[in-house]
Amino acid sequence: VTLDKIATSTTGFTGADLANLVNEAALLAGRDNKAKVGLVDFDSAVLRSIAGVEKKRSILQGKDKEVVAKHEVGHAILGAAVSKLLPDFPMVERMSIVPRSGGALGFTYSPAKEDRALMFDTELRAQLAILMGGRAAEQYFCGQISTGASDDIQRATSLAQMAVAEWGLSTAVGPLNIAALGSSGDQVLLRDNSGQLAGLVEVEVRALVEGALEVAMEVVSTNSLTMSGLSSELQELERVEGDKLQVFLREVQVPAKLRDFVLQGKVPPKRLSSSIHTPHLT
Repeated sequence: VTLDKIATSTTGFTGADLANLVNEAALLAGRDNKAKVGLVDFDSAVLRSIAGVEKKRSILQGKDKEVVAKHEVGHAILGAAVSKLLPDFPMVERMSIVPRSGGALGFTYSPAKEDRALMFDTELRAQLAILMGGRAAEQYFCGQISTGASDDIQRATSLAQMAVAEWGLSTAVGPLNIAALGSSGDQVLLRDNSGQLAGLVEVEVRALVEGALEVAMEVVSTNSLTMSGLSSELQELERVEGDKLQVFLREVQVPAKLRDFVLQGKVPPKRLSSSIHTPHLT
């Protein structure tokens, strides 16, 4: 067993998490009648912990398989583009479109490089763009949007809400924690401004999420050929990782719109929805 490899894959795990991981790896090795627990057993245990157990009897087919593959490739391409802007950002290491017990139809795995207690504004915007990468890929390639991005949208909305209303990362709202205004003791000031502030927060949150989607669309459009190739590979193999994956991700280009959004916080204007929903066939 290569301990460095396991350590990299388990960044952020607690002592209890690691103990459970070792037990799970031992169980997996025992099921295969192995005399020793190997790296493949730990690897499988890590994926079970993060993404759930593979539902091998629930294989995607037809249109579902195509859409989920495009969706996951969207996340991967955005992740690869971001990692070229932010060297310390987690790299995409593997992808799968085998459904998991937690309800996920696929996943894209990017292990953290180190334990982190802070998130910087550049990383927050990068994460928003990656979260919207799946929806952008569906819109660009399929000309339709599915329910598959529901969790991504919830996470993006929550992240943008915290950035604006709790962490003081919005220049329009300012370095304020909106919830703290209610406990400041100045109820007259709060009543006079709560409606205005709430409206401003909503505008800012919407702008961040929609801006992230617009940026993701630009990255998808710029890398459409690479995405088509990786999507075909993923649909055929159902899992892509290692050198086979990196061959595609090395080709990813970083458009100026992503650079401006992540590094400078420039939120692009929303494009017309009619242009978004036109499928691009390659």
